[in-house]
Amino acid sequence: MDAAVAGQQSRRRIRPLEPLVTAGTPPTPAAFRCPISLEVMRSPVSLPTGATYDRASIQRWLDSGHRTCPATRLPLASTDLVPNLLLRRLIHLHAATLPPSPSPEQVLSQLAAADGEPAAAEKAVRSLAAKIAPEKGKRASVASAVAADLDSAVPALLSFAKGGAGADARVDAVRILATVAPELVAYLTGDGKEIKRGTVNMAVEALAAVLSAEGVAEEAKDAVVVALVAEDLGRVATTLLGAGANGAAVLEAILTSPAADADAKSAVADRPELFPDLVRILRDAASPAAIRCMAAAVQVRGRPARASMVRAGAIPALALAVAAAPTAAAESALRLLAEAARCSDGKAAIAADAAEVAAAVMGRMIRVGPAGREAAVVALWLSCCAGGGERRVREAVASAPEAVGKLLVVMQGDCAPTTSRMAGELLRAVRMEQERKGMAAAYDSRTIHVMPY
Repeated sequence: MDAAVAGQQSRRRIRPLEPLVTAGTPPTPAAFRCPISLEVMRSPVSLPTGATYDRASIQRWLDSGHRTCPATRLPLASTDLVPNLLLRRLIHLHAATLPPSPSPEQVLSQLAAADGEPAAAEKAVRSLAAKIAPEKGKRASVASAVAADLDSAVPALLSFAKGGAGADARVDAVRILATVAPELVAYLTGDGKEIKRGTVNMAVEALAAVLSAEGVAEEAKDAVVVALVAEDLGRVATTLLGAGANGAAVLEAILTSPAADADAKSAVADRPELFPDLVRILRDAASPAAIRCMAAAVQVRGRPARASMVRAGAIPALALAVAAAPTAAAESALRLLAEAARCSDGKAAIAADAAEVAAAVMGRMIRVGPAGREAAVVALWLSCCAGGGERRVREAVASAPEAVGKLLVVMQGDCAPTTSRMAGELLRAVRMEQERKGMAAAYDSRTIHVMPY
């Protein structure tokens, strides 16, 4: 072999054989992921268009009223879901090649370490949520892991539930909190232990999140209510009222839940401190939950609760809520004012704050829905017209800007005949009061603008 050939061979480099399988975790095929959630499908089902989705995701899509395929946008001749057994088998075979999933304790540690990193926190929350799925059978292990470290796990889940990246992931965080509801309920009574106020408030906030979340199953919410009413309700109610708006939300859930019996609801509604504390919460935090809790207590106990509400000084606070609260809360406040006006003490309290109540009710009357308008008319009619009415309220209503025009708008709108009749009687009372005081009573249509609600 000459020197030139030997040199060429020496310069050759023999490339090592490439491994047939890349070391590490095998990638997840795109076909295994749901086109809606982008998560690996747990129960793949196919639509008539041939597209396959995870059952939970496509069922939510159909339940929301859609009748098209999300991927193809084609109309659906049928909404029948056919299980894709072959794909499910392939997903299971792929899962068997993956390394063991981390334990709930490890995932909770990852969640705690992900402070300030939304993507990492969302991954940890979704991992926990997957473990509490019925088909996984690991709900108890997740609950045990969270319960073993409540003081750090619950704040982390609450923080994510309030500020997480995705709506579904935020609901997942609340669903995880629901697994430890009995342990959280124990914080409300103390069980003979001295518990810090911050820890109690954390537990109440978590319970309120579980009971008010739309994505939590009703069975889970009922289980929370059952755990609450099984405790000393007096101590529970006192603790909840001391926790502010979140406590009011939990009390509302007890008063409205079918899982609580009539005796338990009456025990809450009859608490002497209930309405004074709810009024305080409403004034301090402008809390819609406080308004809803008042309404639930009045629904449970009727006349005695109305009287307690009036004695607690609710009328001025409700007037402020009518004027400034979001529409749904304002409508609830209007209904409570109408309830208060059905008793003599309520009429007297409304008359004592006639200017504020009339200005709030007339100012919001055409900026709420039909139920809110009806409640506004009933509250004013009971105060101005029924049984002779209160002159101070009539004077205040007559002095309200555009009172005549707004009552005409209600009468000409789509309202019940009784509401229209009450509005007509109110209109006559207002016109008479304006004439008595020499005020202009003409209806100037240029000054009336019906605002959308």
